[in-house]
Amino acid sequence: MEKKRIEKADFEAILSGEKDITGFFDINPADGKMVVFGVHTASNPDYLIRAIYEMFEGNLNRRLAVQAVKKLYRSVGLGAVGLNRFLKKLELNLDPVDFMLLVFKLQHQQGWGAPMEVIERNESRLVLRSRATFESDVMKDWKMQVCGLHSGWIEGILSSVTGSNWVCEEKKCAAAGDGYCEFVAEKKTPTWADITDSLLKGDTAITEFIEHKPLEGTITFIDRPVVIMPRIIFTSLMGSMSRIVGEAAAGGVVNYRAYMELGSQNIAYFRSMGITDPAKLVDLALTMYSQMGWFRVVGMEWDEARKEKVIRLDHTAESQAVGTAAKPVCYCTSGLIAGIVSAAYGVRVQGKEVKCQSKGDQYCEFTVKDKVEEN
Repeated sequence: MEKKRIEKADFEAILSGEKDITGFFDINPADGKMVVFGVHTASNPDYLIRAIYEMFEGNLNRRLAVQAVKKLYRSVGLGAVGLNRFLKKLELNLDPVDFMLLVFKLQHQQGWGAPMEVIERNESRLVLRSRATFESDVMKDWKMQVCGLHSGWIEGILSSVTGSNWVCEEKKCAAAGDGYCEFVAEKKTPTWADITDSLLKGDTAITEFIEHKPLEGTITFIDRPVVIMPRIIFTSLMGSMSRIVGEAAAGGVVNYRAYMELGSQNIAYFRSMGITDPAKLVDLALTMYSQMGWFRVVGMEWDEARKEKVIRLDHTAESQAVGTAAKPVCYCTSGLIAGIVSAAYGVRVQGKEVKCQSKGDQYCEFTVKDKVEEN
């Protein structure tokens, strides 16, 4: 297959609408090759995109699946820097927005949806609109905002050619029943307050902040080293402590106090990020532990009459590890919750498990109340 040479005049003709990309397609069915603008490529059938979305949905939910696709295609967008450099060699210097519109014109003419229209543009904000995108058609049965592919592309393209970080959010979507897909991109670096709000609203999962390099034996979470710990570690630790200090001390005192300190240190770390609202600190800590597999938060209530906070959890680490027991077993989780609440509100509290799945209760239920000072 002979590689066609593309010149500056060809791009200018595409930009002006005098040409489209069909003249730059080369297909050799016998060799199984398709070339566009001299670059090897391949078709992207509907079922491939659906498979990507449904793969992420299987481990997350639909909203987080869209965010995962967005992150994936942000990386694809970052690769546009190569085309930008090629254009500059041809002495075709486009500003970032015009360059991005060219990229989308090339993509859309290959079936990725309707062309993009600029609604608003300045150095730090861009509003784009498309009658429909490829993924809004493929995933229309989700009946929600689904354009993670285009949102990620926009972020990646703008970030790659400007050298600054861009964040893009879809505001309207044809798949959600809107008349068009609309994207708002802004040049900014997300703060921890932004990340926290996104986590608490369920728009982000902690997996976005985990970097796992299994062959190097390292995992980092928010730029800090972490380890994966099996749930059986709880039974092992409790057994070891029981042999050292006795069963009562190991269950009722040592593990409780150790994990209370862990909860307090977590809150101190979140405060160092600039998060100060006590309620948000508690919610963030519980969200983090929940998404890391320690438990699932079923509900939280404030008992005004008793001045108690009631927290219900499902599949806590200890109840799952210990199994059936005659009494509550979640000493570590009790201490963890007490440490979180105590450090967040700056008061001394006592955490107690009053129901436990190991005893056959539907959920593990914990109460947290002010600790009475001893005379």
